Order: sequence, then C-alpha cells, then structure tokens
Amino acid sequence: MGILTVKNLVFYGYHGVQDYEKELGGRFEVDVKINYPFMRCSTDDTLHEAVDYQQVYAVVKDMVTTRKYHLIETLADHIADALAEQFDVDEVTIVLRKRKVPINAVLDYVQVEVTRQGTNQ
Repeated sequence: MGILTVKNLVFYGYHGVQDYEKELGGRFEVDVKINYPFMRCSTDDTLHEAVDYQQVYAVVKDMVTTRKYHLIETLADHIADALAEQFDVDEVTIVLRKRKVPINAVLDYVQVEVTRQGTNQ
C-alpha cells in the first residue's frame, strides 16, 4: 500500500453563505491524500497503473473554480467523491481550508476534512 499526497493546492473560488463571498470570492487551499497499492505501477515503473497527480489537480481545480457551494463541507465532499469515482484507489482524504471567513474572530483559517472509500475497496 502507498499514499500519494498532493499538498496545498491553491485556487480562487466563490463558495460561501454570504452574498459578498459569492460575488468577491476567496482563496481555498486543498490537500489530497490518496491510498492505493503502489505495487501495481512500481513493478513496471509506468504511469499507466499509477494515479496521475496532474489529473488529480485537474479534478480539484475544476471542482473549486467552476462550481459554487454554500458550504466548504459540501465542496470537500464533492471533491472526494469525484476522485474516488475517477481513480482506482482504496481511499481518498480531502482537507480543505478557507482563510477568509465571515466571523468576528482572529484565526488563520477554517478547515474541513473528509475521507471516502474508493472503488478498490
């Protein structure tokens, strides 16, 4: 078993409950962790049986930049579902951070984490 991690993908998206969040948008950061058996690709040392992280990036980018959700929980769920469906993997974990949040508090960010079982399970 192996773990592929794609760390801190940064996108500009229009997710949030407040009208100004939907109009002005904001920065979203995504970490992706994918568990799958490396043996299937490392034996031949080819990309054919590996999870192509360029494709992972493309899926995440599409989900964050071309769609709009009220909740970051929903966005994280949809990203995890899309990756689990598209790739032959055991498990996908998405960590999504929103840095600008509409609350009266001093904080770095709000973060959600979701894990999905893949088609390989």
